[in-house]
Amino acid sequence: MKCLNRARMEEFILEEATPVSGQGSYVQHCAHCQALMTEVRQEQEAWSQALYPERLTEEFTRQVMTSLADVPIEPAAEEDEPDTIVLRKRVRSPFIRRAALAAACLLIIAAALTLYAQPSIADWVRSIFARDNVASDSGLLDARKLGLVQNPHIKVKDKGYTLEIDEVVVDPIRIIMGVKITDPHGKPVVNEVDWSQVTVKDTEGREVAKLHPLGGSAVIENVWSLLSDGVQSDTLTVEGKINQIGNEYFSKRIVKGHWNFKFTLDMKQASALTRVTPLDQKYTTPDGLHLQMEKLVRTPSGVRLELSTSLDEKAKSRSSGLPWEKQELAFHFEDEQGNIISSVDGDGTGPTYAMGMPQRVVKSDQVRWSYTFTYLPYDQKKLRFVLDNYTIPIHSDGAISFTPQDVNDHPVTFKDQGDMIRLSGFQIGQDPNYQEKKVAGLISMTGTFTNGFNQDEWVLRDQDGNEYPIDFRGAVQMGKIREADGDPGFIVEGLTALPEKATLIRKVTDKWYNNINWSFELPKGEPIKGLENVNPEDYWEAP
Repeated sequence: MKCLNRARMEEFILEEATPVSGQGSYVQHCAHCQALMTEVRQEQEAWSQALYPERLTEEFTRQVMTSLADVPIEPAAEEDEPDTIVLRKRVRSPFIRRAALAAACLLIIAAALTLYAQPSIADWVRSIFARDNVASDSGLLDARKLGLVQNPHIKVKDKGYTLEIDEVVVDPIRIIMGVKITDPHGKPVVNEVDWSQVTVKDTEGREVAKLHPLGGSAVIENVWSLLSDGVQSDTLTVEGKINQIGNEYFSKRIVKGHWNFKFTLDMKQASALTRVTPLDQKYTTPDGLHLQMEKLVRTPSGVRLELSTSLDEKAKSRSSGLPWEKQELAFHFEDEQGNIISSVDGDGTGPTYAMGMPQRVVKSDQVRWSYTFTYLPYDQKKLRFVLDNYTIPIHSDGAISFTPQDVNDHPVTFKDQGDMIRLSGFQIGQDPNYQEKKVAGLISMTGTFTNGFNQDEWVLRDQDGNEYPIDFRGAVQMGKIREADGDPGFIVEGLTALPEKATLIRKVTDKWYNNINWSFELPKGEPIKGLENVNPEDYWEAP
């Protein structure tokens, strides 16, 4: 079972799924899902307090009373109602009294609307730059500071649903836009559109981005993409052909229609502000991974690091025939005091401003990488690049033999290359990866890994030499030590009966290498005018 995304977690909370249900049990035992659930609940509570306060603020009351200051009032004549106030009866016309009361009501409504229109609430609700919406994306706020927010004025309606796009930020490394969709009752609709139906093309008609959702708020959905390396275009054309609102898997209602749009974005100003800093450092790890640093690209909304990797002959032999390009690098940037500024796949000891997954392009025997950061101030201070570790799939032959019938009562432990896996149960049951009835071997397991695990390949061999491929289903908690918790764990595909004897074999290890000692100081980059002394903490602390 896979971890829930943000949209599904919101539905999970609203449906009050119980821990005894299949999904509820998974969420209860998955650290990632538990953290996301806490985050979503806190966000919902914040919305509740902001939009539905228990009482009006003192400032709101003061504004209303000030507005009524010029309306003459006096205590009522009746002695038995000393606390009643009435309009002074200069003219005893009921119409005048009704008009005065109506005016007072209008003043109250106007004051409430004015309060709602203040940036602290309205901007939070309706903008991609809302404090909770933008999270820690200082690069997006930098772009706004430089005036790079474009408004395509998109508003299309069909079947009672309205789609609006009023805020788009684009520069040579990424595009992000805020989309607001409302239903026939004006209620916001989020996470209900397949954004692959939207294309982003340059002036030559080449597609340069694939859009996907990136969180947002209860009103605005952020849709974004990193741009392909080397986009050289004065304009980008965004065209959407949305024909459905609703998801077949999660939505209670699916609406067919046409919400098509098309607009052009100007890239000239953002491109003119872009700065490029060449890098020429090289390094080869003790186990044969070559790194060639290429350049840093500073744009108004962030920084992109470009580099390439390749393998020497010994490293190639260890990964021969395997997806060697599915490497993962871990590194960080630190200041002169050793404080971590930005990191990729670190251990969580410092802030990370890495933006999405890295882009990688395989060319012959080389992998070209692009890592994007919302904040990397190498144009303001001395920073050092530090390579921490990396993983790469290699051939392996770790194995353990056991009797499947005995595992339930006598668990066994697989040990190999610093990894430990405890097998605590073995049965034949329904394969959870298929809706139709399909049986498989189900092995309950928990494990701790120093290696990567994601690219591992496992098989089960029975007493007759037959091998069955193994799939993993469960949760993996990342960190220096990765923890795996099966749900049910190892799924032995095609196994319909417990074998008398079995051997669990790991044929491929997602090998983790940390015997590295390499770093270098980044050359000081040319700052972008207007962002010379920007500190992201200033954005978060601003009222």
